[in-house]
Amino acid sequence: MGVEIVRVPADWQHPEEEGELVVGAHHEPLYYIDAAEKTAFQLYENVSEGSPVSPVFTTGEELAEWLEQKGWPAESIEFLLANGHAPTRVALL
Repeated sequence: MGVEIVRVPADWQHPEEEGELVVGAHHEPLYYIDAAEKTAFQLYENVSEGSPVSPVFTTGEELAEWLEQKGWPAESIEFLLANGHAPTRVALL
């Protein structure tokens, strides 16, 4: 699984149906929201169409602190913040 940082509005809530997150349902609504309104950050898994794996954070620093609390190594957090995406597992064949 990999993750990516998605810019979202501060009050963003991922679309749901009957109380369940709809995988990939963030793409279209976020496309139509002006970039100036996307001031916050949310971490999404990106192997499938995507679903959120974190709360919405108003700053990258808050996201980094949350990742640190979740046990992410500092190097991985730095890579994610610098590149906007990061693998969370690597399988060797």
